[in-house]
Amino acid sequence: MLLENTGSPDYAMYEDLHRAHLQDAVASCLHFLENGNNCREIPAHYHDFIEIIYGIHGTFHATLCNEKYEIHEGDMLMINVNEVHAFHHFEPCEYYCLQFDPTVFFSSPVYSTEAKYVLPSLMANVSNPQHPSRFSLVVRKEELDKTHIPDYIKDYHKEFSKKEPGFELAIRADIYRVFLWHLRRMEANGISLFTTSTLRTEDVTRLRNVLDYIHENYMQPIRAEDMAKMCNMSYSYFSRFFRHAMGQTFSNYLLYVRLNEAEKMLISTEKSISNIALDTGFSTASYFITQFKKHRHTTPKQRKQKTMASEA
Repeated sequence: MLLENTGSPDYAMYEDLHRAHLQDAVASCLHFLENGNNCREIPAHYHDFIEIIYGIHGTFHATLCNEKYEIHEGDMLMINVNEVHAFHHFEPCEYYCLQFDPTVFFSSPVYSTEAKYVLPSLMANVSNPQHPSRFSLVVRKEELDKTHIPDYIKDYHKEFSKKEPGFELAIRADIYRVFLWHLRRMEANGISLFTTSTLRTEDVTRLRNVLDYIHENYMQPIRAEDMAKMCNMSYSYFSRFFRHAMGQTFSNYLLYVRLNEAEKMLISTEKSISNIALDTGFSTASYFITQFKKHRHTTPKQRKQKTMASEA
């Protein structure tokens, strides 16, 4: 596991999962914590991949979304793209960790756009305590035992470990199955990913251009009116178009991106809260603090202190 720290050792780190040995097979990896392993902590980190944690035996704690989750044997946890997370175990335990880029599974530009931008946003909303839902990113053993998901995960581990000829195809197929089940579980709970599939190809291109622009320029002032002009749409039509495609307003999505980037800076740099606010596009530090507290249920200062304390 390669970790790149942009700040002091007391801060969370970016985990680089772009391993050359996987080549073009599948952007994923697997590791597990065995009995007798001296490592009791996996420090706070984040990466631009979705992660699946599956408990084999024992119990451990996972911290993400500013919440603690207790994971037992047979439980599965879904961790979002760029979600800061950490693990702690108090007893011998073992678990599988699958990490993958969902965009590699879609040849269609429509679904690739959804996997890159819509899915992370949806997962962030359902994991937010402010948005109560029957859907949870933690799937308990009782639910999984009624599915083939444990078999797919165990087969993935076997294929990845043995690396027999064609193992890349096998692990890709297993991830496909797990990811498909997760998407259908979201759909069954009223959380639809495939919203842009009803859009015309040219509209999907416009949407992706807007989303690319947001993610590349979130630190600058961005107005919906300017994005509407980029799409050759009126402001009112663009607002309806964006909400239909993304399931939320333009301003809410922009705020989601900025808060994500700000949180990554809080836990990975020594920048002041005022500088982080300005560097992520917030007009003032006070507005940033208000919005962060509203959506993360803690202040930026407390978030920074909590990360440093957990690493001490």
